[in-house]
Amino acid sequence: MFLLVHFSFNMLLLNHNRFYFRILLLFSLFTGYSCKKVEQIRKNQMMSSFDLIKEKEFLIHSITSVELLDYFPKEKLYLGYSNTNRGKEILLVDENGKVIISENMQGEGPEQHSSNFSSIGFSDEGNIWVMTSVEVLLYDRNLKLIDRFKYQPIDILYLYSLAKKFSYFNLDSFQNQITFATIPSGTSRFNPLSGNNFDQLMLFELYDRKSSTLRQFSPLSERQVTKEFLGLVGGFYSPVYDVNSKSSKLILTSSFDNQITIHDLSEGMAFIRIPILYEDPNSLPFPNKLKPEDLFQTPEGWLLSPKNQSIHQLDDDLFVLEYLSGVTINPFKKNQPEIDENPTQNRLILFNYNDQLSKDILIPERGVLMTTLPGNRLLVKSVDPKREDDFTRYLVYRIEEDASFSN
Repeated sequence: MFLLVHFSFNMLLLNHNRFYFRILLLFSLFTGYSCKKVEQIRKNQMMSSFDLIKEKEFLIHSITSVELLDYFPKEKLYLGYSNTNRGKEILLVDENGKVIISENMQGEGPEQHSSNFSSIGFSDEGNIWVMTSVEVLLYDRNLKLIDRFKYQPIDILYLYSLAKKFSYFNLDSFQNQITFATIPSGTSRFNPLSGNNFDQLMLFELYDRKSSTLRQFSPLSERQVTKEFLGLVGGFYSPVYDVNSKSSKLILTSSFDNQITIHDLSEGMAFIRIPILYEDPNSLPFPNKLKPEDLFQTPEGWLLSPKNQSIHQLDDDLFVLEYLSGVTINPFKKNQPEIDENPTQNRLILFNYNDQLSKDILIPERGVLMTTLPGNRLLVKSVDPKREDDFTRYLVYRIEEDASFSN
């Protein structure tokens, strides 16, 4: 009798364990995402905490908003632009906000560009690169023309009221023989129908002046985006990057992506892949692909996702990613992309060339990150949608690790 009871008890225990094993197995199969999310949270908890310490602020007195995109440390000058009824004006501004030069260089004259420029930036010597849809010009700081040349991109882009920082590098002893990005960071050449050739699409394109050749790389099929998701976001999907002109390092992601790839452009296409660990609760952990059916939704059925805005390189092989949280995507308008985003819902994440170093870093005041300055500092344009001022306010922050933080 004892043996029978003992045997029955063991069988019951065995069946009980099998039952829980099956439940555990099913749980594991259906919660792979949750496990990855838990791992993401754990890694975030181990990261350092950083603060932005305000160093100074300055005002640029102008009826139209002034967008500062680059900085030349030797002369302590900012380079930017403003939109007027005559087109974009190129501006040089000192550290106190005084406008040194403001001039519209668009026109048919011998030293002018015939169409709107899409990007501008300082050269290593402090001259000014200006890129239009089919031409690149080099001016000195008095906006006297030094050089110009034509180029032919695969897709011609026209940016009318917007401009971005010009990104280039140089492997030649002749300073003007540059290689540059033809698609400004944060701008797109894709549309909802691009997915018809999804396997052939490339994220990034370079033009080499010396050889007059184009080079494309980073297939979309190797990023987080899927054909179905691209059909929903279309022209909102774009490369987001920064190029270090001195080291020829390219830091590349896309507007909807959970990874950053670092390319050494001087030695071919080898790269390092770094997962992005957002604190945005609507993010998918790496290496999940962006499939519409896997994304979180609002009560109205709109999809939720973080959106990468910009990348800026700092000193000491550091760089910062700016992204927007709370971005919603309309899944009901196929071939007519619609998203809702707020530029002031931005957060920053600090990286080095090997790993993510920080959790989300919040900007103390509402503002948009425009560029970086020596000493691991950030230039932020203040944004207050409720006010209309006759000036543009800028703030300078320094990134510092929180001394009170401990793992």
